[in-house]
Amino acid sequence: MTKKDKEYRVKLLVSEMLRESYFTMVKNIDTVLQSEAIDIDAWDDSINPMILPKCITAAILQRESVQYEGIGTSFEKQIKKEIRNIKYFL
Repeated sequence: MTKKDKEYRVKLLVSEMLRESYFTMVKNIDTVLQSEAIDIDAWDDSINPMILPKCITAAILQRESVQYEGIGTSFEKQIKKEIRNIKYFL
């Protein structure tokens, strides 16, 4: 397998995981809105309209990100090290 083939395969796998995560995260929006985690009646879209949406987005992204950290597996340490390294290049 050439370097280009490997890059293509990794890109394909990452794209598939991102697609799956997207659908999961969209479902979580409804979960949050229907829960008692937030007071939707207190939200005023004329005063700081983006605070609540950003908080929900950040919470969902953080929750979804830990799904890929390999917690509890023999690969956890290696995965966290690679994640730290990759983040420097984003």
